[in-house]
Amino acid sequence: AAILSHDNIALDPRKLTAGLLLRALARKARLYAPVQATEIEHGRDQVVVKTSLGPTISARYLVLATGYELTDIIPATAHSIVSTWAIATNRQPQGLWPATALLWEASEPYLYVRTTADGRVICGGEDEDFTDEEHRDAMIAEKAQRLAAKLGHLLPKLDTRPEFAWTGSFGTTASGLPYIGALPRFPRIHAVMGYGGNGITFSQIASEMVSSAIGGIQDIDSELFAFRGC
Repeated sequence: AAILSHDNIALDPRKLTAGLLLRALARKARLYAPVQATEIEHGRDQVVVKTSLGPTISARYLVLATGYELTDIIPATAHSIVSTWAIATNRQPQGLWPATALLWEASEPYLYVRTTADGRVICGGEDEDFTDEEHRDAMIAEKAQRLAAKLGHLLPKLDTRPEFAWTGSFGTTASGLPYIGALPRFPRIHAVMGYGGNGITFSQIASEMVSSAIGGIQDIDSELFAFRGC
């Protein structure tokens, strides 16, 4: 049995990020890259960020959106890092399923499957709770075989041999909900973190909540995602 839902979307994350940055630049944002923030100073009226090989940046508010790499100023007691793996098959547009729906198997560990514009199948999952990058990368071949086997069991008519395989990490929280909002003791510094596997959805929620907070508007869901107690 399965649940069929509508109005979902698949995005190319690199193109999406580039598009958002270009839109921000068109709206007079200033982009400094590549630079590394080395020090953050929180004041009564502004926040100052010192960088290596770059300018010192001053602003009324600072939003930290650094993925799973947290700065020291962010409380991390309820945050953990998960490693994940994925494969992409060769091009086989004739072998794809009807409507090329995005598939999510709610097992433990979970499995997700989607197609690409050129007819490949991407399959991912096999998550594990550890952060050692060398150990994570060394498991790519083993995890790719497992994912290919699971994909073949789910869709036996596919050629599931991986043409590409990769790995990465993401941050998550004990509750499964991200943290969004001002940091304890630093009201001019906002952070968004712990999206888990739902970055597209939670980042949109975060953009609305943080912009509202900076504008002095209290979001009705702010307490749900607050840093209180972490």
